[in-house]
Amino acid sequence: MPCSLRLMAPALLTTLLAVTAPAAHARPDAPDYQSQVVQNRAYVMRHELGVQVGVLPMDAFTKGVTVGGSYTLHFSQILAWELVQFMHSFPFDAALKDDLASFDLRPTPFETVENLLSTNLVFKPVYFKGSALNRAVISGEFMVVLGGAYAWFTRSKRPGLDYGIGFRVFASRLFSMRLDARHMMFFTDGAGSGVDVHHELWIGLGTSISL
Repeated sequence: MPCSLRLMAPALLTTLLAVTAPAAHARPDAPDYQSQVVQNRAYVMRHELGVQVGVLPMDAFTKGVTVGGSYTLHFSQILAWELVQFMHSFPFDAALKDDLASFDLRPTPFETVENLLSTNLVFKPVYFKGSALNRAVISGEFMVVLGGAYAWFTRSKRPGLDYGIGFRVFASRLFSMRLDARHMMFFTDGAGSGVDVHHELWIGLGTSISL
């Protein structure tokens, strides 16, 4: 290599670094995208009329089959008020009661539910959309309910509280199916022994019409 080229090489390298370094430094960083929900609800409810059938399985001796109806006002996509739900219970004896009768034994008589009335705040935090067997697109939501209740028993009437969860699948804009599970607590004066609490578990399957 001639002497002149050897002398020019460091100068050329310095010039190249001076030109490319600012451009590399000025390269914009990758944008920091925030995670956002992009899936809108397929169906937005306002007035909901529902009918339900269910069971009251907690009593060891007498179970209940319930039939009822409800009306719910939806304020937004995540908040609603189930203004009223009324249910009537049809009692039937469990197998344990028949087993005791075969030994000429009688269970301690406990009160059973005849009618239930409740009002609940409904929170709908989760909406989903998916595929059913790769043949149809389904959408639905998960719900949490909390509210007050009143029950007519065989020998008394009791106020109470209830809370639970629900799951809904939309069939169309008008119709949907839902599954609910609720724990109910009813209170009464225990005649000097403090407050007596009666617990009930209700599991119900229903259909709703959106108006």
